[in-house]
Parts: sequence; structure tokens; C-alpha cells
Amino acid sequence: MKKRLAIGGLLLLLVMGGLTLSHVTRQSQPHPSSATPTASSRKVAPKLTRSDLRHNRKLTYSAIIYFAIKHSQLQRWQEVSDFKLGWQVESYPKNGGTKYLVWPDQHIQDSAKNLAPNWFRLTDSQHVLYDSMIVHSFRKDQTKTATLREIVNQINADHAATKVRAMPQRLTVVTH
Repeated sequence: MKKRLAIGGLLLLLVMGGLTLSHVTRQSQPHPSSATPTASSRKVAPKLTRSDLRHNRKLTYSAIIYFAIKHSQLQRWQEVSDFKLGWQVESYPKNGGTKYLVWPDQHIQDSAKNLAPNWFRLTDSQHVLYDSMIVHSFRKDQTKTATLREIVNQINADHAATKVRAMPQRLTVVTH
């Protein structure tokens, strides 16, 4: 009888030890759901907002330039489409507003500024007027008007907020 009791106790101890070991091992391993990133845990670039533009002048210029290159359909704006070279924006007061000339290459020198550049104006706090001279022609300049809301919405639809947020690093502003 003592022998049966000893074997039963030993079996009981083995079963309990196995259960304990199984529980400890299960808790130390990562759960499959936490090992793979979910949509909510992935880093998503924040969308661009008009508030962002109001608080950062160079970001505003970058958004305006991005939209002109990608969505204005004004052919000459492709001359400033090299995102690696960047841009130089020269601002000139004009008729109570400001005219912004956009040159390719953030380090462009005056000696390289031979042809009239593309330019834009903020016609009020929400509208942008783009202008593009037609080279070797006596035709009227090409223009396009867009709202800052339209520009921001398009940048977000393009999933380009990160790209536009990086543009100010390659943007030089010259004020006259």
C-alpha cells in the first residue's frame, strides 16, 4: 500500500511539474499576434493639414511646388521637378501681394537665371495662382488656380505627405 501511495504521489508530482513547466514556457514566448505588426501598430506618416502649412512657410511653398509639378498640367513646371536638386524661391512684393519665382536647384546662381521662371501667387489666404510662360511664343502665359484645401487633399491622396515634408530641406527662400 505504501508503494502504491508513493507511485501515485510521484505521478501526481510529475503531472503538476509538467503543467507548471508548460505554463511558464507558454508565457515566455511571444504571442503570434504581437510578433506580427497589425495595421494599427505600423507607423503611418501623419497626413498634411492646412494648419501645418499655416505654421511653416517653407512647407507651404513645398506643397505648392509639389502640386504644380504633379497636378497642374502646366508643362514648364516640369523644369523644376528634380527633387534631389531642390528649388530656390524668390519672393517679390507686387501690387500689395507677393510674387514667388520658382527656380530649379536650391543653389542656382544669378548667372544661370536666363529664362523667366515659373511663379505663383497667393491670391488670398486660400488660393494659389500658378503661372507658366510659354517659351519662344507670343501667346499668353498658361495659368492655373488651386485652393490650399485642394492641394493638401491631393497630397494626402497621393500618400506624399512624407515626401512634401522632406522638401523644405532642399528649398532656399530669397526675399527681396
